[in-house]
Amino acid sequence: MLSYTSVLKPEYGEDLEQLMFFNPGQQSAHSAIVDSLEKFGSPSVYTDNGCLRVQVEKLDEVQTLFAMDGDRLVGVLVYSRVLPEYLTMIYIAVDQDYSSHGKFAQKMLVIRMFELLRNSARRIKGIKAIRIIRGGNRTQDYSV
Repeated sequence: MLSYTSVLKPEYGEDLEQLMFFNPGQQSAHSAIVDSLEKFGSPSVYTDNGCLRVQVEKLDEVQTLFAMDGDRLVGVLVYSRVLPEYLTMIYIAVDQDYSSHGKFAQKMLVIRMFELLRNSARRIKGIKAIRIIRGGNRTQDYSV
């Protein structure tokens, strides 16, 4: 059963790094990843107060949503309020089994994570849209 959290224990460090930095699915999002790296800098993983955190080089603050299936880390979404009226999705990665071509594709993990972010955005004063980096210096906004 899928669950979501903003807190991740340090024992998931290797899994998180594998998901973020060595994910075979990165090929399909190459141009969006390059654009995000150029604009926001590289993400990194660190431990703070007994929890794993993600930071992004050029941003003071980011938030992270982790997706779990039981005790298995299957997704990560990193976002920030880069502009006052937007939450910008900086980075998203899912385990290959949960991708649109994986054996658990029917769980629609990317869509579920996006909807959780959208629901959170609705509760934040002043947020009008979720901004996604599409690659090729393009963005796409989704109203909340």
